[in-house]
Amino acid sequence: MKRWPIHILIAFLVFLPACRLAPAVSPAPTSSPQPATAATSTALPEATASPVAQVTGTPTTAAPALFDIDPADRSVFLSGLTSSAREAAELPGAPVYHMAFTLDESLTALNGRQTVTYTNLEDVELSEIYFHLHPVTLEGAIAVSDVTVNGAPVAAETTDAILRVPLPAPLMPGQTTTIDMTFDTTIPIDIGRNYGVLAYHDDILALAHFYPMLAVFDDEGWNITAPDIQGDLTYSDAAFYLVRVTAPDDVVLVGTGSIIEESRAEGTQTVTFATGPARDFYLAAGDFVETSRTVGETTIRSYAPAALADGAAAALDVAAAALSSLSERVAPYPYTELDIVTTPTSALGIEYPGLIVGTLNMYDMGAETAGGTPYSAILESTTAHEVGHQWFYNLVGNDQLDEPWLDESLASYSTYRYFVDQYGQTVGDSYFETFYGRWDRAGRENIPVGMPVANYQDAEYGAIVYGRGTIFVRELEEAMGREAFDAFLRDYVRTFTWEEGTTEEFRALAEANCECDLGPLFSKWIYK
Repeated sequence: MKRWPIHILIAFLVFLPACRLAPAVSPAPTSSPQPATAATSTALPEATASPVAQVTGTPTTAAPALFDIDPADRSVFLSGLTSSAREAAELPGAPVYHMAFTLDESLTALNGRQTVTYTNLEDVELSEIYFHLHPVTLEGAIAVSDVTVNGAPVAAETTDAILRVPLPAPLMPGQTTTIDMTFDTTIPIDIGRNYGVLAYHDDILALAHFYPMLAVFDDEGWNITAPDIQGDLTYSDAAFYLVRVTAPDDVVLVGTGSIIEESRAEGTQTVTFATGPARDFYLAAGDFVETSRTVGETTIRSYAPAALADGAAAALDVAAAALSSLSERVAPYPYTELDIVTTPTSALGIEYPGLIVGTLNMYDMGAETAGGTPYSAILESTTAHEVGHQWFYNLVGNDQLDEPWLDESLASYSTYRYFVDQYGQTVGDSYFETFYGRWDRAGRENIPVGMPVANYQDAEYGAIVYGRGTIFVRELEEAMGREAFDAFLRDYVRTFTWEEGTTEEFRALAEANCECDLGPLFSKWIYK
């Protein structure tokens, strides 16, 4: 890995990477697609019917299963989990998505079907279940039809970007139901809202949040808050995903989880991914070449167009170092695979479960920003930040709309610790100054770190959540002492693995660890 001198670290003060926050950059051109390479697979039982056949009208009988696998069967996911993660990842009652879809030749539309197995883990009965329709928010479109509950048709209702599925009978605590539906999604061709997370642009498909996605039921009821134009769109429970994708065979598919089966026929490829527990399922497609490395039980695969292979190799180096650092200091990485892929996103980086995205221009090792900073320097901190999200967003979840600091500030702090681990405290301190530079964008105003995304105006979100929030986390570290803080962070991750943490739970656990009152510190930095 190339080591960056202190003066270079200081030079990109204003370019601190932030998921879905960084200034827009012009994507690098791509070349024509090339065929995907074959991979070892484990055959699945054949489905009893075509998984992507479109159904019209109102079904009168239950549709055939997409996969001949019991939704409660976790064995199909075990190959994607490290040995230390398997027991904690059983998660009885977690949602299970069985999904199959076909991408058209243009990579701008898909049609599919999903079956969601949902268990009521609350202490109240549920009369309805809600899904987010994020393509509507992302300037695309999604049409849902043929909705059934336990095989019986129901009159589902769509309002804006929300799908309400009424249940024929109340779902009592501990009971399970199965919701089946077909969906058609139209994919934007421009980098638009929320940084182009859903777009086909410059011959690369970024396919995020393209399917009807379960809302979270929490202490406020069904959480169906509309996402802001900045920040993350999703707040989701850990779930299991078995996803079969049919696509043109001249693109490389990079998806969340492990490939467990693939085949080719008549100009198409069909690839089945299995992942879980995970907060989401993501897919990218394009003219990618792969470079890889194995760290412990995890294989890291880095994908980019051939012209950007040097950048993909550099990202691989950083990801390997960051994964090793966090696994040792916080908790073992849970998956046997970590993918890195570059897309034309207008953010510098974006996180998904077991997969991180970096923007195209950042991978050009000879390119510079308008201010003269090498993008190669930014690639390191961006990649380290996104790897940090595998712990803070995925392994431990949070409400990313209402309490974004819990993943963004902690991932940014983890980036600072990455530089300390790799280069020593002096370089780490120099890098840390970039967070003050971020806070400068809001005039170093004492705006609370713990507010919802929508409460921040213009540059405040990045300045406060990424800048001031990271400074708060280091203040907390210094108040507790690094050794005690690291022990607390391990306890936090262990306590909330595959669950969702809140600000109050974070504070309570910190106070329990240090046996001290952290109220004044939280009041100064976090609270309104």
